[in-house]
Amino acid sequence: MVTAILTVVVKVAELFLMIGVGAVCFRVGMLTRRGVTQLTTLLLYIVAPCLIVSSLAGQGGGITPGELVLSLGLAVLAHILAIGLSLLFFRREPLSRRRVLRFSLIYSNTGFMGMPLVQAVVGEEGVVYASVFIAVFNVFVWTHGYSLMSGGQHSGWKKVVLNPGVLALVVGLPLFFLGWDLPELIQVPIDSFAALNTPLAMVIIGCNIARIPFREMFSDRAVFSAAALRLLLIPAVFLGAAFLCGPVPALLLSSVIQAAAPAAANTVLFATRFGGDDTLAAKMVAVSSLASVITLPLIVTVTQAVSGAL
Repeated sequence: MVTAILTVVVKVAELFLMIGVGAVCFRVGMLTRRGVTQLTTLLLYIVAPCLIVSSLAGQGGGITPGELVLSLGLAVLAHILAIGLSLLFFRREPLSRRRVLRFSLIYSNTGFMGMPLVQAVVGEEGVVYASVFIAVFNVFVWTHGYSLMSGGQHSGWKKVVLNPGVLALVVGLPLFFLGWDLPELIQVPIDSFAALNTPLAMVIIGCNIARIPFREMFSDRAVFSAAALRLLLIPAVFLGAAFLCGPVPALLLSSVIQAAAPAAANTVLFATRFGGDDTLAAKMVAVSSLASVITLPLIVTVTQAVSGAL
């Protein structure tokens, strides 16, 4: 058990070393806000979809269709539970702050933080499950999340259906179920871009953390409360509910890691777009990301023990 805990701690520490590189690059001016925005676009529209397709291509037979459907159900369950729990908190906060805090409780950093950790701890099988979770995340964030942060506006079906995560699944799932491999001429570039996912995501997170002066990160009590709820309460409740569904250990662990990731980067993007409290949003992402170096190993270890993987 001690060895398993140390393995998770090392994996998380490796990710945070890469986050540190991103923070230093931003602090010394090697990367600017414009550069970070461009890297984020590259990650969302090229690298992350390539990772999803790469993980699904030729994987038929390793995961049953029933397990894939269950992974879809668990991802939906994770978001519904988080939405319900968020309604219990921050009722006395001003509307602009309440929207940001509740959004950060519901939506985790599935692509930037969750996927790399799943890939490191669970392996390629976990990446398949995580890809499904990300697709469900995109549907929820562009429907409920968009409405929450915009004050009731709707994003439209195109943004729900035609986002990179969903499109990558549309390409990858037929390859998965048919057990087909892509031609080497196509597979090699896709795998090469997929390999960029973890370091690129960590550098972007580091840059976003470096945007906030260190003292300002710890000046808002609501941020600490929200971070604790996002990193501990919500994944704990989800773990209990998911365990009752009887998933295989790899599926349970992959799903819980995604649900236990820090606040989504979309928190800042949506707050900025709709005139919300973007400073609060940036603090929430920064503080929850830093605190997750402690909470993620804890959650992963508990999940492994519950699932019998230790």
